Amino acid sequence: MGNDDRLSVLLIDSKDIDRNYYGDRLKQCSSDYVIFHAADGKAGISVCETVSIDCVVLEIDLADMSGFEVLVQLVSSPPKVAVVVLTHLTNPFLLDLALKNGAQAALYKNATSGDVLDKTILRAVSAIQRDHKRESLASSVQLDLPRLAASKPVKRPDLST
Repeated sequence: MGNDDRLSVLLIDSKDIDRNYYGDRLKQCSSDYVIFHAADGKAGISVCETVSIDCVVLEIDLADMSGFEVLVQLVSSPPKVAVVVLTHLTNPFLLDLALKNGAQAALYKNATSGDVLDKTILRAVSAIQRDHKRESLASSVQLDLPRLAASKPVKRPDLST
């Protein structure tokens, strides 16, 4: 989240009506959302390269490329961004595949209200933030290991007497 605690969400979907519907639902849930729209995968990737996005809501059935290509590119490129797959495709294997490829959540459009999407986005962003904190902590510990290894051991007092 940015400094003003607003959450930037990018909706990548080839269908204008779906992008607009879910964008409107999210704005009804919270005025803290800043909604960006992309009508295809290439435009969505471009937005992510130029704007700090907290969460991408991604349809995997896109006009110009596979949503899975977009997903893999988003989750493998810094900075880490939460990705929620929201699709009209009803094959459960596709949702499992999305999760295995790095999406924080995967939902069917016909079973997802604005409230459900809102809660899912918040959980996905929190998960990415927790992962980032863990990675930062692990990195700082690794940076201190050489210093700790070079330091002399502290002699402990003998308390047995």
